[in-house]
Amino acid sequence: RECALLNLNLYCQEGKIPWDALIYITGEITYGGRVTDTWDQRCLRTILKRFFSPETLEEDYKYSESGIYFAPLADSLQEFKDYIENLPLMDDPEIFGMHENANLVFQYKETNTLINTILEVQPRSSSGGEGKSNDEIVQELVASVQTRVPETLEMESALESLFVRDPQGRLNSLTTVLGQEVDRFNKLLKLIHTSLETLNKAIAGFVVMSEEMEKVYNSFLNNQVPSLWSSTAYPSLKPLGSWVKDLILRTAFVDLWLKRGQPKSFWISGFFFPQGFLTGTLQNHARKYNLPIDELSFKYNMIPIYRDQAAVTEAAKTVQFGQELPMDLELPSPQDGVLVHGMFMDASRWDNTEMVMEDALPGQMNPMLPVVHFEPQQNYVPTPTLYHSPLYKTGARAGTLSTTG
Repeated sequence: RECALLNLNLYCQEGKIPWDALIYITGEITYGGRVTDTWDQRCLRTILKRFFSPETLEEDYKYSESGIYFAPLADSLQEFKDYIENLPLMDDPEIFGMHENANLVFQYKETNTLINTILEVQPRSSSGGEGKSNDEIVQELVASVQTRVPETLEMESALESLFVRDPQGRLNSLTTVLGQEVDRFNKLLKLIHTSLETLNKAIAGFVVMSEEMEKVYNSFLNNQVPSLWSSTAYPSLKPLGSWVKDLILRTAFVDLWLKRGQPKSFWISGFFFPQGFLTGTLQNHARKYNLPIDELSFKYNMIPIYRDQAAVTEAAKTVQFGQELPMDLELPSPQDGVLVHGMFMDASRWDNTEMVMEDALPGQMNPMLPVVHFEPQQNYVPTPTLYHSPLYKTGARAGTLSTTG
């Protein structure tokens, strides 16, 4: 508070107010240590412009659309205090320039935190009664996962056309990416099945229940992904049931790629390491046109078609090898680059009619983005009217920094 008052006194006593300096001081210094993410800093600067601009000096200026928040024309300190006392106890997201759905997201996270805390303090011993014991519950979950999750992905069963080399004897970069994905998934699948087998033996009393297996056991009871698995897996915020379902869909995506060849559109959410896929795409383009890869970047073209990977997986079960899937027929075949689907938006949506971004509808949490054409371009400079959006692997928007592969 004292720092803010000193800044106001320093910069606002003169006739001309240095708005840019106020935004910089407040955003980069006052809040700089608390907001470290580059994209969040951009968001903060945008919010601050609502409060630091020449328009704020106008008599009828309001800080938000509701009109509740404004600088009152008061003559005494008591009048200012009365205005402040009558402000809402709970601030709406709009005052921070956020969508009304932000309240739903906040409440969802608060609820999850509360539920997880309750689960953590629950007694682990099974109570008497007619219900299933903890051992029975865990054994059923173990059997379900063992049955549904594949044990391995076979690179040997891959389509021969994937390994065709170019005149220089080079393998397609995306085939190399595929091999790396298979290796990563197989490492995870082996860990899952090995740990489940050990857990079953520990429950039956054939081996000692180690501390590691006890953590897996408790995670199953709480519908949480065991840390033993998540430390080897891709980033995910899903609970155990959804995580297993997602893993099955991911392995099915890779398996389809192996057996049917390169997909018409790549499910970017299904990659273990999506940066490697993007780098492989640029490398293919660099080889095709003999260009330096460090001069290439992507131009993103929106295709007004939506594609659900679960529907693709189901359709592949009824379509013979060598034939196109029904949903592939409506997609274009770009000469360069790749088609990508499986991305979602936060607090916004895509308008296929106007081909622009719009605010999300009330209650619409994470609308799907349509298929996007990732087109490599040399020395590409986006137009100023384009929105530069970050792309995160999970909704946490934080975590371990990943390299470009």
